[in-house]
Amino acid sequence: MRGAIARGAAWMVLFRLLDRSIGIVSTVLMARLLVPADFGLVAMAMSIIAMIELATAFSFEIALIQKQNAQHEDFDSAWTLNVLIAIGGAGLTAAAAYPAATFYGDERLVPVMYAIGAAWLVYGFENIGIVNFRREMNFSAEFRLMATKRVIAFIATIAAAVLLRSYWALVIGMAVGRVSGVALSYMMHPYRPHLSLARARELFSFSGWVLVNNVVGVVLNKIPHFFVGRVFGAQAIGTYAIAAEIAQLAQTELIAPVNRAMFPGYSRLVDDPAAFRRTCVAATAAVLAIVLPISVGVAVLAGPFVRLLLGANWSGAVPIIEVLAYAGAVSAITSNNVSAYLALGRPHLATATLVARLAVLAAAAAILYRTLGMLGVAYAELCASVASMAVSLPTLFLTMKLGVGEYLAAVWRPVLASALMGVAITYLVDPAVVDPGVGGAAWQMIVGVPTGFVIYPLCLAALWWVSGRPESIEVLIVRRILDALPSRRAGNR
Repeated sequence: MRGAIARGAAWMVLFRLLDRSIGIVSTVLMARLLVPADFGLVAMAMSIIAMIELATAFSFEIALIQKQNAQHEDFDSAWTLNVLIAIGGAGLTAAAAYPAATFYGDERLVPVMYAIGAAWLVYGFENIGIVNFRREMNFSAEFRLMATKRVIAFIATIAAAVLLRSYWALVIGMAVGRVSGVALSYMMHPYRPHLSLARARELFSFSGWVLVNNVVGVVLNKIPHFFVGRVFGAQAIGTYAIAAEIAQLAQTELIAPVNRAMFPGYSRLVDDPAAFRRTCVAATAAVLAIVLPISVGVAVLAGPFVRLLLGANWSGAVPIIEVLAYAGAVSAITSNNVSAYLALGRPHLATATLVARLAVLAAAAAILYRTLGMLGVAYAELCASVASMAVSLPTLFLTMKLGVGEYLAAVWRPVLASALMGVAITYLVDPAVVDPGVGGAAWQMIVGVPTGFVIYPLCLAALWWVSGRPESIEVLIVRRILDALPSRRAGNR
């Protein structure tokens, strides 16, 4: 099962990289073909539609994955509910079109929202059978589905932009992506759903908590930006937003796709508590072994990184990146727990953790900004991450009957190795130097990045050796790397 989860995580990370790459290319091309007002118009429409989508984000597929003995009635009920929600969402979008146009003072929003709502309606008919790709750990098929849909949407967007030179290119791209996703779902999976509400109540009992988690998660992400923008103004929110995006790269690019692969794997182990515990601990250790050194490296080298890529005008983002990178490192410790709670059929435990985090974030931000300014909001996010860990870990230990010693034995090495790496980089390049100039920043990066790549694995290996060379996640990672080498594959033929 560990191998299946590892392969699934690799496929999901690969898709994330593909999606990011296409997104960057698309942004560069579209910026040359359209004007900022085109993007702004669609952003106005999506600001309204995003709220409607959030209010209907029940994620019934998660309930289907968690339920290992799901029958046709479960799948048909989930599909029917998705269709009904899409009809309701499309109707609300259409109803909001004229009020939104009046509010923003732009009548072009009406046909734009009609078009996006129509695409949403079609998307509700997506074949629910593709959930089996995740249930059966067939992540290569899921990769093909998502990647094909993404490429089709990209081609449609660029082609429409070249032909129309209008905001309609963005709308067409979104619509084609959703419609093509529906067509591909029926082409790639043989399941054919039927109208049914036989298991609707059961699905809602689980997915209602998922909806609450989704809403709280969005609020958690938006509160810092709202607070900074309201108190400190547009320039501050721009700085904070860019800093947060850089600091959270490890979370957005690695943890999210990895957790997507973990959840169905956990769901298969619910009836074997011992295997569930072992896999959960090993998965957490693997996440930390990869994410922690990246987070620490981003924090330590934030100064030269910003100086080189963003310029001296963005120096105010450096302390924000440093604090938020460490907040992300703390969050990584518990990032795996939500998947475990969902797999166990206890989504309310994830809700409790998120609510505790939200309460601490709001309270800390209201207090710390008075003395620390915008940096106080970043420290509030760090406090919220620590509070989330303080709630989530004891909950995990009690729920899974997991010993604290067993958990710490698996995770202490990447934590300590990352800290030692951070100390080594700081000692060698002194990245805290105030405005070293472009040349000095380049030298710091040239020395600091390779130092991290060398010091971290050496420290991790040394700690593994000192701890008695256990059959740990470090061993599994090395084996996977060696198996992926061309020479090793050729030798096994």
